[in-house]
Amino acid sequence: MERLTGVIRPYAWGSRRVLAELQGRPVPSPAPEAELWLGAHAGAPATLEHGKLDEVIAADPESVLGTATAREFGGRLPFLLKVLAAEEPLSLQAHPDAARAAARFAAGDVNYIDDQHKPELLVALAPFEVLCGFRPLA
Repeated sequence: MERLTGVIRPYAWGSRRVLAELQGRPVPSPAPEAELWLGAHAGAPATLEHGKLDEVIAADPESVLGTATAREFGGRLPFLLKVLAAEEPLSLQAHPDAARAAARFAAGDVNYIDDQHKPELLVALAPFEVLCGFRPLA
């Protein structure tokens, strides 16, 4: 087993304490820290002792991911683990399905930074409020 080091994403709504405390760093952090990314996203891949996770996977996807996963997901890690630390309310989140994400990214839509869909699973580590879903259009 290897140690995976994630990447902090500094968004204005982030906390100056939660991720720093989680990682044993001084509190408060110099700037808001909103998300800790642990995955192989090209925009902010986690690192291992011997390289970036996306590059390690690309070098030998079947060995790293297993044959079935490598084949089903085209040699890509099929998820991105994010630890969120929200100090302020987040903006509206709208996540496309796989077909729409691929089509809009291919069309050059600047709102789609990659061709991946964004299914999400949420596990709360502290009390919070969330709104999920909307009523059908009238």
